[in-house]
Amino acid sequence: MITLIEIRELSRISEKLNFFCIENVVDYCFKKPLEMQTLSQEHLYCFCCDIKNNVKSIEMVSKGSLNTSIVHPREVLKAAILSNAASIILVHNHPSGDSDPSNDDVEITGRMKKACDILGINLLDHIIIGNNNYYSFKNKERL
Repeated sequence: MITLIEIRELSRISEKLNFFCIENVVDYCFKKPLEMQTLSQEHLYCFCCDIKNNVKSIEMVSKGSLNTSIVHPREVLKAAILSNAASIILVHNHPSGDSDPSNDDVEITGRMKKACDILGINLLDHIIIGNNNYYSFKNKERL
């Protein structure tokens, strides 16, 4: 659980972050306050970026169970629209530690890409965090 103090710190730090390099996103997700590899439930975060890929906000848009999280493009894009994002990066964890995407992960990535295209918001990547490993849809050329 992220405390109010950690949320304030996250907001302060996020103003200075530039995630042009996917490895920077992954490194950030493994550190406090997120530490996504330690979470016992799936959490989906939306990193909302400006035109230069500077992070304007980081929003938890879904919290699920041990092996699933209900994700609807409407909720993800609400965060992006409210922060005036030009682009977003989706990041979620797999509590099992296996970062390989499930069929649901592939499906939601496709749905998110279509929804983002309609609204003119660039989906930069969808990253899955495992135990000291990750999967990037962009790096695997699946986005």
